[in-house]
Amino acid sequence: MVKIYTKDNREQKFDSKEVEDDLKKAGLPERVAKEIAERVENRVQDGWTTEKVKMETDVELRRLQEDIDRAHSVYKSASPMGPYNVGEQRTMREGEYAPNEKPISETKVECRNVEK
Repeated sequence: MVKIYTKDNREQKFDSKEVEDDLKKAGLPERVAKEIAERVENRVQDGWTTEKVKMETDVELRRLQEDIDRAHSVYKSASPMGPYNVGEQRTMREGEYAPNEKPISETKVECRNVEK
């Protein structure tokens, strides 16, 4: 049983469920909140303050964000769309005109004289 101290120096038993509940209140999905709470529980030591527990939770959230950013970067670069947003179709911009391709804005219009 790990004991931590509150701001007013009360001693209490560390409960990872409290960390998980706080993370869910902040908007994290239950599965992610539970995983982060477990990681913090594995690191918490006797004598820590609640402030130290919050700092360690923040460290775990930043690590998770780094993992997400790295995975997004890899996914984005492996996408057939290249370095553009995933799922967007690339359109030609002015200055990117290739002589072998017609610009998207070019439209063929056929006019006919209509007699009444």
